[in-house]
Amino acid sequence: MRQNFITLLGMKRWAVIAFLTFNLCFLSTEAFAHKNIINDLNSPLDTYCKDCDTAKADVDMEIIEHFKEEPVFVSLDECIGVALLNNFNIKVSNSDYVSAKWDYRNALAQFLPEVNFEGYSIYYNGQVLVGGVVPDHVEELALSGTLRVAHDLTQGGAQIFEAKARKFKVRANLNRLDFTKDEAILETARDYYELLRAKISIEIHLKNLYERTAQLKLTQTLMEAGLGTRFDVVRSKGEQALAEQNFMVALNNFRTAQAKLANIMGIEVNSHLFPIEIEVKPFILVDEKLSTDELFKIAEFSRDDVKALKAEIKTLKQQKYKVYTDFVPKPRIVYQGQFQGTARAGVYSNNVLGAYLDVPIGSRLGVGTVTKANSIQGQIDSISYKLEVLLRNIKENLISNYWKAQILKERIEIAKKQVEYASDSVTLAELRLDAGEGILIDVIQAQTIKNNARIELLSTIVDYNINQIQLLYDNGTISYENIVINYKP
Repeated sequence: MRQNFITLLGMKRWAVIAFLTFNLCFLSTEAFAHKNIINDLNSPLDTYCKDCDTAKADVDMEIIEHFKEEPVFVSLDECIGVALLNNFNIKVSNSDYVSAKWDYRNALAQFLPEVNFEGYSIYYNGQVLVGGVVPDHVEELALSGTLRVAHDLTQGGAQIFEAKARKFKVRANLNRLDFTKDEAILETARDYYELLRAKISIEIHLKNLYERTAQLKLTQTLMEAGLGTRFDVVRSKGEQALAEQNFMVALNNFRTAQAKLANIMGIEVNSHLFPIEIEVKPFILVDEKLSTDELFKIAEFSRDDVKALKAEIKTLKQQKYKVYTDFVPKPRIVYQGQFQGTARAGVYSNNVLGAYLDVPIGSRLGVGTVTKANSIQGQIDSISYKLEVLLRNIKENLISNYWKAQILKERIEIAKKQVEYASDSVTLAELRLDAGEGILIDVIQAQTIKNNARIELLSTIVDYNINQIQLLYDNGTISYENIVINYKP
């Protein structure tokens, strides 16, 4: 009976090929009906979808089923908005800024005079000696009060320089706060795109796993029909195992990306975040007509970290000027009003107004003052060098990311062609197999190349979008508005 069946197959090869082609159409499928593919790889072929090239696997359901957690669907603009409110680095920088503002107000308060009042009353009752000889009985309530007002004027200018130093410190901390916000926006946008990359990678690897599983079924069917070999089955099992490994790695990358995005947003780290997009498109965020020199000029005046270092230099200069006031004469004015008397005799007043002038020669014969000023100058020089290094690094990053953007843009077009060519290759390989001129390994290799081409296109587009956000950050123009200006999920 089996011999006759094999003979019949040989006589009507076209009918067999048609039968096998019908099975091959199951190579790429929609998601299992709420079933995890990892837990049911041996299900029948008819559980897979019918069109590899057009069907969209239900990735969200697969991920939800795998992690058993309720998803929170988010968009890029929502993530950035939440990060600006909850990011802990921003909260730290904001606290430093608030502290600096109170320090500045405290410096301004030093221009006010010192005012204090001291009063007392003493009750006397008993025997005393008058003239050291005659005893007398005394019963009296003594009263005394003293009002003292003192003003150091400007302490030889020290208070003025201290107030200016505190003012520049406030500016520096405000610039650091703004720069921290820029960093939070950059990291949030980058992590969002990495999460989107991971999600779409799951979809690609999931479809690849469907194809490998369906091909395994097909090779087993061919072997049972006498048209295939055990080697084909073993090879298909290896391909399926590799696809399963890649799928599990993609799931792990997705969960890691979720935690990273949630952390930078300042929300619960185990939040199960899901990007709402099902695909990623390239976005141009930086004017392509601008040269690297023009971008650098923008950065010099826009970067908040540059502004912070410049403000810190101004702060130290004011502190240096304050040190030199150790050599400046310091006038002071003191007023004292005193009220003294008794309850029986009455209270009488007297007033004292004094002007004082201190003429110092500096701390420790002037040596302490000069050495302290030189120490501050060393700090100024150090921060000046840091500023120069920062500007050089900014220029380097701008040049690097500018040309990277040009290359990535070209790579996107090339990757699109690769996907197109790979899709055509799969179609041709299947047609050759149908016509009896090709072999199954050609189809498998073509589908693998197509899978890799899709991953390459995805990665290139994500890299380009991250690069555009990085360029905004590099030239100091990154903001919520500039990132989401063309964002339409």
